[in-house]
Amino acid sequence: METDRELSFREELLEEIQQEILSLEGSELDEYLIALGMDPNDLLESFDAVFQAPEIAAKRRKFAAARQRPRESQAPLSAMVLSFDPAKKREIHSAVTKRVDLTGDMTIAARNRRIESDNDLDSFLEACLRLGLIDESGKLKE
Repeated sequence: METDRELSFREELLEEIQQEILSLEGSELDEYLIALGMDPNDLLESFDAVFQAPEIAAKRRKFAAARQRPRESQAPLSAMVLSFDPAKKREIHSAVTKRVDLTGDMTIAARNRRIESDNDLDSFLEACLRLGLIDESGKLKE
């Protein structure tokens, strides 16, 4: 168990490190962090992840809610989208992918963004419809 003196020393040391970090910028800060045994790039990624985590969690909740909706209510709509010719389906897929690349609103992780069959494409379009990314005519929703 730490004594009051050890705790006080630890607090002073942390305060000193914090003040030093706050006084440095750029390469000087990187060098100081490296001297402490920290990787500046890893720290930056960790910092970014703190802010991305709530956003990702919200997107996962939206996806989970879409998956819980009864498929019957989506059946007439998905039947319409799935009845499009393959060229139209690929056009819709391309439009969704472009929007995702531009906005970062959604990640397309399944199948490493590859559509290898007509069934893959149908599954992707059905998911986009259930998530509200496209309407029943295949147009992107705003």
